[in-house]
Amino acid sequence: MLKPKSSHLVERVAEKLLQSGSLEESAAHLLDPDQPVVTKPEPARPQIARDPARPARPNRSALFAPRPDEAATTIASPRPAATRQADPGEYTESNVVPARPRRPQAPEMTVRPMAPSVLAAEALAPTTLSNPDLLQARSAIDAVALERGGMVDWSRTRSRISEEFRLVQRQILRTAFGPGSDPGFSNLLMVTSARPGEGKSFTSVNLAGSIARQGDHHVLLVDADSKRDSFCYSLGLAESRGLLDLVANPKLDPAPLIVKTPIERLSILPVGRERERSAELFSTKEMTRLIQSLGRRYADRLLILDAPPCLSTSDPAVLAPVVGQILFVVEADRTQRDEVEASLDLIQACQTITMVLNKQQISSRYTFGAYSSYYSS
Repeated sequence: MLKPKSSHLVERVAEKLLQSGSLEESAAHLLDPDQPVVTKPEPARPQIARDPARPARPNRSALFAPRPDEAATTIASPRPAATRQADPGEYTESNVVPARPRRPQAPEMTVRPMAPSVLAAEALAPTTLSNPDLLQARSAIDAVALERGGMVDWSRTRSRISEEFRLVQRQILRTAFGPGSDPGFSNLLMVTSARPGEGKSFTSVNLAGSIARQGDHHVLLVDADSKRDSFCYSLGLAESRGLLDLVANPKLDPAPLIVKTPIERLSILPVGRERERSAELFSTKEMTRLIQSLGRRYADRLLILDAPPCLSTSDPAVLAPVVGQILFVVEADRTQRDEVEASLDLIQACQTITMVLNKQQISSRYTFGAYSSYYSS
């Protein structure tokens, strides 16, 4: 095959460049593929003598290689593996060893012991704020609420009404805590009447206030009347847990349900929320067991149960065998004799019954209390 003159010219120029060393054999081979490639031996690099006193230079590959105790990790590629075999020197995702991340150092923590009182306060705080029974126990009614409930002004210590209650309370306390009394039974007093409106709740509240202010005994006033206008409604305790809830759920503790009053030795147990079931709850054995349990648990207190009228419900007849004494209130010039006799027949299971005449019109100047104004303040 004849080559053109231009190609002969290029070959001569390339041969001169090769002889002068200005052109590599690989470039000449590209100009003329038929020309054999002559490889010149690479000149040996001069060896530089190392100073023995100078430390050896570390190998760079050893610096970045993983430690023997560290397992090599690879980054998994989300793309499917290619069918082509990759060159070992080629950069791929499968042969890259990531650098070990530097762990952040945790800040130094100083443990300071906390005082036991602080720990106790923190442990009790959530229970105190979340438990409704504990909140009820900590709340207290004020003197204005007691006045709405029918309590008289006991600051007038020598008023006629206060002297009347002192006469009644002497006999009650003698039976409850005097010689021959039965602790846990004699301290249970039920206050009732024959018909509604005779003043039994008024008597219960003021008798409890009179005994508590005297200071010799504590008094627990229990609302055992489930009617809608009991004295607990006037005190603002209509929705509080109380007596009926303890009967419906025997696992409840009575202590958190007791509400404090401004009078130091007087506390109140409301009737409770289960008023719709009062008829069945009062007739159960659990009610009897609860009253007896309260009498024994608070044997140092006088428990006054404000019960419904005898001729209205069967509740007084149920409670009569359980209590140690009964205070029976009779309204003067209104309650008939046959009503009183019928009521006494229903509660005759109690051996100690004291009768109180209420709302009596005083006409004689020689009766008790006629000269009460002499000592009134």
